[in-house]
Amino acid sequence: MPRKKSTPSMSAFSALGITDMKSFLADARAVVRWNVPLAFSWMDEASARLASYDEIEEYNKSVTSINTYLDSLEKMRYYDKQEVWGSLAPTRLEQI
Repeated sequence: MPRKKSTPSMSAFSALGITDMKSFLADARAVVRWNVPLAFSWMDEASARLASYDEIEEYNKSVTSINTYLDSLEKMRYYDKQEVWGSLAPTRLEQI
């Protein structure tokens, strides 16, 4: 009897085919508008892969942009914490 193939767990880098850190961080800044937990997981993954000072600067720029967006979102009258964060507690990213 043949075995069922398991699906390999893929990181966002390999799943999206992204090799450039700057484009990956730009995508994370865009994704935060639709899925905050996913953007946070991408930023955690990116923080573990930073290799140069330019990438660290780009990461910090992305953190500032994401945190500013989340601050402005919380002031909107249509903001729903449960819808945005799901079961996670609202947090902010920290710069490196």
